[in-house]
This record gives sequence, structure tokens and C-alpha cells, in this order.
Amino acid sequence: MSQQQPDLRLKTVRPSVYLDQWVWIRLAKANTGSPLDPADLGLLERIKSAAAKGVAFPLSATHYEETGRILDPAQRKSISRVMAPIAMGRTIRHRPDLVRHQLLVGLHEMVGRPTFLPPPPRVLGIGVHWAFRGVEGFMTVVDADDAPLRSVSRNWLRRLNQFCEFELMAGPANAALPDLIKDGYVMPRDYETAQGNRLEWEQSFTSQAATTKSRELLRIKLLARELTHECGETLTTILNEYKLPLSAVVYGTEAQSRARMVQFSELIPTLVIAADMKREIFRNPAREWTWNMLRDIDALSIAIPYCHAVVTDRDAAAIASLTRAPARYGTTVISNLYDLPDVLDNLTTLANSQAEDLSDWTTVGPGEGFSTVPPEQLTELPEGCRIRLLDRDGKLVPPPRDTSN
Repeated sequence: MSQQQPDLRLKTVRPSVYLDQWVWIRLAKANTGSPLDPADLGLLERIKSAAAKGVAFPLSATHYEETGRILDPAQRKSISRVMAPIAMGRTIRHRPDLVRHQLLVGLHEMVGRPTFLPPPPRVLGIGVHWAFRGVEGFMTVVDADDAPLRSVSRNWLRRLNQFCEFELMAGPANAALPDLIKDGYVMPRDYETAQGNRLEWEQSFTSQAATTKSRELLRIKLLARELTHECGETLTTILNEYKLPLSAVVYGTEAQSRARMVQFSELIPTLVIAADMKREIFRNPAREWTWNMLRDIDALSIAIPYCHAVVTDRDAAAIASLTRAPARYGTTVISNLYDLPDVLDNLTTLANSQAEDLSDWTTVGPGEGFSTVPPEQLTELPEGCRIRLLDRDGKLVPPPRDTSN
């Protein structure tokens, strides 16, 4: 019997490698001359070389969350100094945007709406706004009428935006926190203890999972939870847009409805990877839910279908392997960091044949590499000039929420 071909439809145009947070921390130690293993110094250079040759090492929202929760500003800065130049500010698109596309494809295949297969989304972009909001934001010098000032060097704008991305990654200094908190800044760790947080949501299912003896029934329950809880808002929005009732997807007897729900869920890669990884955790009564595992699931459920290779820890790699997701999506998942050079050799060859894409800084301005130092101050600007955050179309990027009330 021939082996089923992997589904590569979601892979990034540019070959990409997702490095788990522990890898970046390890590279940061090597970058400061204190490697955990002398071989890490050579590995760091191999990764830098691959990045320079076009292999993407994109960051996700999870990287920003995990870096931001580090209490020591010096440690955050150290990680960012190695993370920013290798990732080159590239980020993986806002998770809900990618899930929306997956849901649209699933609806197209299940019920024929939308009528035409949705085109693949652009996955790789530039900056923190792309990771958290699905829109790129660029610091732009504008005149008194908020029109971009064309006389400003594009190289200068490139360096300004790279420095700002680096600073956002490293997070605020302790001295700045009181004023930031007054303006609405929330410490990253505070999200972890807020009432009704996502970890509590998973923990609340523990007793029900323990009494669900059937492995398949447990999977069905978890698929339903992912569909209604993690994807519910996006799915409802899409159904409203196409004036479709949920009964267009799930209908018939209880058994038929359940089968159609599973069939539809199987068409949503991020949903099914998350549910299958969670099943392996819930099936082990000795395991306790932690934020680290929840973040691993968040990261891998996006990285496996979209990236060509993933480096994660041994535990997460083993769970991912049990789900068979790496084989299904043709993704190399490794936990031994020293297996990475062979993977990079293959991806570097592939990168050499790729054209420029919008995650390349040359689309922002000319220059080399990624700068983590501020550019020189501009002088002799017209009166009324200022810096605003604009998207690629020159439109103002609004704040993430209304803070006027």
C-alpha cells in the first residue's frame, strides 16, 4: 500500500524553521560567550549563515509572550539580541487569521461555500503587529497633514523600524513600568492568573477526560471543544458573512451530526493538531496542565502545518509524533539541536531558488542585515513632522483597543 503524500499546501513560500523558546535561550548564552556546550558556538554560526542565505526563522506570538514574562530586563535583552537578527523581524501571522483561512477551506470542501477555494494567505510578515494583529505596522515620518515624508531616507526608516522591533521584543525597562501601567500596560504574567484564563479552561476538563474511557470518544469531545471554544468566534463570523446556519455543516441524527463535526474538524489543521496533542496529555493521569505545555500546543499547532522544520523540546516532540501531524504535513520535527545542521543544508538549497517576499526588509528600505541600534536623529525636517505607525498602504494602524473611556 502506497504511503499517503504529505499535505504541503500551507507551507511558507520561503523555507522556514520554527525554533522553540529554549533554543533561543540557548543561542543567547552562546552569543554572550557562555555556551552550555562548546558546540553551540558553531551551531549559532550555522543558523546565522542559513538566515543570511534566505532561510526564515520566524517568531510567533508565543515567542513574544514567553520573552515578555521573563522578569529580568537584561535577560530579555540578551535573548532579543540573538533572536532579532536571526529572525530578522519575521513573524508568523496572527493565529486567528490563519485559522480563518483554514475554516474557509473546510467550508468550501464540506458545503461548497465559499464557492471558490480561498487563496492561501501570506503567512510570513514583519513585526510584532503581524504576529498579534495580522497587520504590519511601520514607523513612518509624516508631515503636518499626516502624509508620509518622501524626503526621508528609506534606509533610515528600515533601521528605525528594525530597532523598534528589537526594543518591543526586549520589553520595557523596570524604571518605565510605573508610567506604562498607568497608561494601561498589563504585565505578561498577570494574564496567566486572570480569572477564566486558558489554563483554567483546560484544567476544568480534567475530571471529564478521566471518566472518558474511549480514546476515540475523548478525541471527539476535544475536537468539539476546540471548534466551539478556540475557533467558535471566527467560525460564527464566517457563517454570518455567508449567511449559513451551523446546520449547513452539522445535521442529521446525533451520530450523523457527530460524524460531520469530526469530518469538518479534520479539515482544520491547527484545530486537529491541538486537539490530538491535548488528548495525549489528558490520557496520562500523571500529567498536570502547565502554561508551558499550553504554549507548546499553541506554537506547534501553527508551526507544524506552516513551517518546514520545527525544533522543540523532547516532551512536545514526542506528543506531536504520537499525533502523526509531522508526517501528515511533511514537517521535520526534532528535539536534538545538533540534528539541525543537516536540515538547514537542505533548506538553504531551497532558499536560494526563492524570490523576494514581503517579509524581506528590502521591501521596507535598502540595507544589509538587521540593526539593533537606533539610527541617527533626523535634522532639518519641516515644521509639524512626526512619526506615526502606518501599514503598507500608508493607513494609520489603530491602537489594539479603545482606551478613551
